[in-house]
Amino acid sequence: MKRGIVWTLVGLGLFACSGAGDVPTNDAGTSTDASADLDTSLPTNDAASPVDSGATDARPEDAAKDASLDATTDAADAADAADAAPPPMPAVQYIGRWDLSGAEAVAAYPASRMVVKFRGTGAEVTARDSFNETWLEISVDGQAPTSVRVQGAQARTLVLAENLPMGDHTVEVYKRTEAFSGVLRLSGITFPNGGALLPPPPRKARRIEIIGNSTLSGYGVEGNRGDAACSTNAVHNARRSLIQLLATALDAEDYAPTVSGTGVLYNETPTDTNLIHVTYPRTLPRAATPTWDFTTWQPHVVVIMVGGTDLSNPSVDPPPTQAAFATAYAQFLQTVRSKNPNALIVAATSPTTSN
Repeated sequence: MKRGIVWTLVGLGLFACSGAGDVPTNDAGTSTDASADLDTSLPTNDAASPVDSGATDARPEDAAKDASLDATTDAADAADAADAAPPPMPAVQYIGRWDLSGAEAVAAYPASRMVVKFRGTGAEVTARDSFNETWLEISVDGQAPTSVRVQGAQARTLVLAENLPMGDHTVEVYKRTEAFSGVLRLSGITFPNGGALLPPPPRKARRIEIIGNSTLSGYGVEGNRGDAACSTNAVHNARRSLIQLLATALDAEDYAPTVSGTGVLYNETPTDTNLIHVTYPRTLPRAATPTWDFTTWQPHVVVIMVGGTDLSNPSVDPPPTQAAFATAYAQFLQTVRSKNPNALIVAATSPTTSN
């Protein structure tokens, strides 16, 4: 993938409501997600040695013998490498920006998910929300998900799966609500009736990061536009947002550092100083620490769609000048590029922003 920046006008908006209101402050953690798989493959250099490049008087029968010997040697080397490679270890898989520094796995951004593969008949986890509430979607073995609400700081046992036939199963816990809605905290995964954790499924080869606000994140997507109920967390669903639909269409793994009401120069609440360039480097968008370790997960493509809260916000009157917005936007692009040096960056405009 060649690095670059693509400017585009996106005419797809997946929302039923608009606007996110005030954005409160969430909890802080202490470190970054070090579990994300990295693409560490290196190109193979098969250039001939100086002796080979200068060889003359090569006979066909010698070349055939050499080729046969090389093939045999390569096959033996491959077998040795396979034997030497350690088997995958049982582990919980975390996709998205999670703080894994303490006894709890902590996530705030929408579309963050936990994947658990196990052998047994069921699985449970301890869950709580240290800010307000989180709505989750729990899917077992790829079946239709069930929505579950986690509210309040008091820990509770959350049944992920039960009464399954004995065997290997996979559970996905998907955070459908936004960062300003709640901070999810999970711990203590158990498997009743003698179950056991297995190695996680393989990650997708393609990786895409999507940066933006409520236009992208599924804010109110299951509500009716203009309805007061659109402000309730129950109708927010990142699974039905542009984030997930785009990632699914591309068969890519997605990270979504998006926060409703966030802008380049002004947030929807103009006194809120947690602008996009402030939240983007963080593991949890409303906590100054921990900062996100970008080396743990590098996207192939980054999509940026911000600016609606700057240019179409009745609370910002007059709106910023074109020159001021362009300067701030360019500075944010430089930040994104510095964190993702090899990614293709797509700078898109929101379908809700005109002129």
